Amino acid sequence: MKDPKILAGGAVLLVAAFWFYIKPNYLDAAPPVVYTQEQLDAAPRPTVTLDELILNLNAPATAPKSVKLVAALEFADPQHKWVGAKGAGLEAKNEAFAEELAPEKHRILDVVTAVVGTKTPDEIATPEGRDALKHDLIAAINSELHTEKVEDVYFVTFITQ
Repeated sequence: MKDPKILAGGAVLLVAAFWFYIKPNYLDAAPPVVYTQEQLDAAPRPTVTLDELILNLNAPATAPKSVKLVAALEFADPQHKWVGAKGAGLEAKNEAFAEELAPEKHRILDVVTAVVGTKTPDEIATPEGRDALKHDLIAAINSELHTEKVEDVYFVTFITQ
């Protein structure tokens, strides 16, 4: 027959394993975080700022016009990874996201160049025209990208000459 001391020691080990490992990790696990719609709406989104671009507008060759443009592209965050991110943590997440998006950046720049090149100076001279340009950029970039989707475009710098 087995020694009762060994059986008692084994029982103590099983209870300790349950108490210190299984119970905290599985039975007392925290419920998933539930965010309110206000928190989701106010949360930052993954953002990539494009370098300064000087692009030709659709203008007569005798009087060429250009636009100096710096745009920030705000992407969708369907898994809500950016909720609660602030300060240096937000900057680090955006830098990591920009590195992840780097293989697609040439496509984004090509689309921006193509879309802006179709606009005349008169079309983008008004706030409504710039809003239309934003919508055109969103649609064109989203049709080109396969994994990420742009939700909004912000013009950091927008100068026409």
